[in-house]
Amino acid sequence: MIGLHVMLNEANRRSVELLERKKMSQSNERIIHQGVRFDVHEMQLSGSDGKVYPREVIRHPGAVVLLPILDDDRIVLIRNQRPAVNETLLELPAGTREASEPVEETAARELIEETGYRAGKLEKITEFYSAPGICDELMHLFVARDLTAGDHQREATEQIENCIASREEIEQWIQEGKIRDAKTLVGLYAFLRGL
Repeated sequence: MIGLHVMLNEANRRSVELLERKKMSQSNERIIHQGVRFDVHEMQLSGSDGKVYPREVIRHPGAVVLLPILDDDRIVLIRNQRPAVNETLLELPAGTREASEPVEETAARELIEETGYRAGKLEKITEFYSAPGICDELMHLFVARDLTAGDHQREATEQIENCIASREEIEQWIQEGKIRDAKTLVGLYAFLRGL
């Protein structure tokens, strides 16, 4: 229990540092679009030639991605219709943080919303930027264990279905290029390497 407390304090310290960094970087920014889930800012970057260049950047509250592992070592994936790419992708469950929501709460909420499963144990294993060339979205990867099946609570616009996969199926699908979502590949490679 002490270890969990120390891990959460470390995660909170990093979150505060990230917020401070964002505040500093936003001094040379202006909002050009305010959205429901994220905003688009225009930054002014100084070039090595002395000129100032405008660049657009997405300011995002962060997100979680879940690696739900069933007792028999199979993974709960989802088939998720993604209108932005006009494809149904095989993905790990994931979702955006609500304003000032702790990532552990986001992880528990998103697992239920997208899959119906509830986790008896959630463990954060890493964090990574999803697309740092254009966005500051920090993704937090959680392993979810001791799963109990239940009813999902998907949003009205989500077209999702659960897909339970074995280690062998995951390896084959990655090799065949059937899994093309970056956050999912990060999580599944962690699983295949033995966490």
